[in-house]
Amino acid sequence: MAPGDVVPDHAKQLKSKEKRPASRALKSECEPDGSFVFEAHEAWKDFHNSLRHFYEVGELCDVTLKVRLPLLPVEFLTGTVAKDEMIKGNLSCRDLMDEARNYHLHLNNKVVPDFEYSVRTIPRKHTAGVLFCVGGRGGSGDPFRSIECYSITKNSWFFGPEMNSRRRHVGVISVGGKVYAVGGHDGNEHLGNMEMFDPFTNKWMMKASMNTKRRGIALAALGGPIYAIGGLDDNSCFNDVERYDIESDCWSAVAPMNTPRGGVGSVALGNFVYAVGGNDGVASLSSVERFNPHLNKWTEVCEMGQRRAGNGVSKLNGCLYVVGGFDDNSPLSSVERFDPRMHRWEYVSELTTPRGGVGVATVMGRVFAVGGHNGNIYLNTVEAFEPRMNRWELVGSVSHCRAGAGVAVCSSHVSQIRDVGQGSSNVVNCM
Repeated sequence: MAPGDVVPDHAKQLKSKEKRPASRALKSECEPDGSFVFEAHEAWKDFHNSLRHFYEVGELCDVTLKVRLPLLPVEFLTGTVAKDEMIKGNLSCRDLMDEARNYHLHLNNKVVPDFEYSVRTIPRKHTAGVLFCVGGRGGSGDPFRSIECYSITKNSWFFGPEMNSRRRHVGVISVGGKVYAVGGHDGNEHLGNMEMFDPFTNKWMMKASMNTKRRGIALAALGGPIYAIGGLDDNSCFNDVERYDIESDCWSAVAPMNTPRGGVGSVALGNFVYAVGGNDGVASLSSVERFNPHLNKWTEVCEMGQRRAGNGVSKLNGCLYVVGGFDDNSPLSSVERFDPRMHRWEYVSELTTPRGGVGVATVMGRVFAVGGHNGNIYLNTVEAFEPRMNRWELVGSVSHCRAGAGVAVCSSHVSQIRDVGQGSSNVVNCM
């Protein structure tokens, strides 16, 4: 992959010049760390009966400490758990409820004095979801239709069922336990179509196509719909934004961005969708803007410290992380973090290697960076950022060396996804 992959061809000369089932929801045994496992909505009644036993013997708080209350939906916390008489009557349990409320306030960009993360704010491995790496391209030049999936418990990758189309510089996101792959380039032409992977059927299904064919787009989901942001073809960078309604299987246009952005990164954070960096057809961008769906309006926010396109973007602990990418010529190892409560960017620890065209997602309280191009070769290495240690560390490798892949975390269980073996698009080397 080269910087030109995130810039229209006509601009290159310019640049040179410049859920589990309810029956399984409650287990009598504990996880290795002593934590009880339950599915909030389906199992609260049974779990509540168990709580009564601990309440009667004076051990209610001890068992409630094992429950990750902050990870429950805020509506369930306030509407069910907080109204429970046993919880209301126990001071220690009320402190745990305060921790859960503060966690949700923090994630919604509210300033919470002295807020601290705890083990209860980190998903358990068995329920954290599956990391998908979808499409991209490697040294062979042809885009992949293969996907690779990361098993958190085994710390290993395996191949899942392949897409219908080859796709590089594809937009990928997971919503409602399904994975969506949108647009990209198949080696011959730009794509506007979309396909969806359902872990229950282990199949990719074609869905409605976007109005604009493009690669280098970014996807974000906020309040239900999926937003397809920016992108480029061989002639133009786009400021177009389309919104996909999952229920009606229909795309519609929303307000365009203020700036064209190909190779842009995006994520939904708080009540906004952010568009980070990208290339406007002439140069890589440090600018950032965010979309308010209620006003149908894009507004500029603070610029990054570094211009970058082909960067990965994810969120963690209420902050936005932008990882790697290309400046006008070279892949980057720098990583920046934006705190919307402070309206400020800051650099954090660098990647172990530069990564342009990197795929990024957050799982188990860490930001994962998958593949990319370091300026010499395509990469199959994967590294993860630990925010408490402010450190990146290598955590294994995908089988295919690839850049321009889409990476997302699906809320399915890893055992649902069929391991198809080596796949048909094997890469011999990483050049």
